[in-house]
Amino acid sequence: MRKIGVFIADAHDLTRAGMKALLSRHEAVQILGEATNSEELRAKIGVLRPSLVIIDFYISARFSMADVAFLCRGFPQLGVLVVSNNQCKQDILRVLDYGVNGYLLKECDEDEILSAVDGLARKEKFFCGKVMDIILEEATHQCPPDLPCNHCQGISLTNREVEVIKLIAEGYTTKQIAQKLFLSFHTIVTHRKNIFRKLQVRSSSELVLYAIRQGILHAG
Repeated sequence: MRKIGVFIADAHDLTRAGMKALLSRHEAVQILGEATNSEELRAKIGVLRPSLVIIDFYISARFSMADVAFLCRGFPQLGVLVVSNNQCKQDILRVLDYGVNGYLLKECDEDEILSAVDGLARKEKFFCGKVMDIILEEATHQCPPDLPCNHCQGISLTNREVEVIKLIAEGYTTKQIAQKLFLSFHTIVTHRKNIFRKLQVRSSSELVLYAIRQGILHAG
């Protein structure tokens, strides 16, 4: 069985200990290391090369959103699972745009955390129900009563566009999608532009929300 190499980045000793104890019940998980602050994270991550990082970025003077950006941009194949108490809508949407693969609240139960680890190991997205409620509420459009509600009208998507939406929402880059679908990079760029125009979305996080609402992608 292939091991899931996990790295835990959290400033709180009890949280790290609890996470390690929980993950030790998962026979496919191997804890490769841990960090208590940003400096340790950045020094260790390139050496240990885990497949999954569990991070709480919302700890002042220890970790920040910049660490999430560092992980997602510097290690595009890395699964990034946020486990935090931060329920700020703007922060959640921002880390989604960075490319995190999952977001759980620390109040989530053990089974949900283990399910998230399994999902991310399969390159899936995973968000707990409460986080989805928060970001779906933020993404809800309100139509002025005197203007047509364009986003409520039927949207025609081709089978290929639905396929591209799913891959974007799962975290694949434009180059990876082109390779996976045996299409040119330029063709995928065109599909992406058409999808964003049709759905009236401006970012990957909004596209993820659309994919979940339409059943193209499933929340945890």
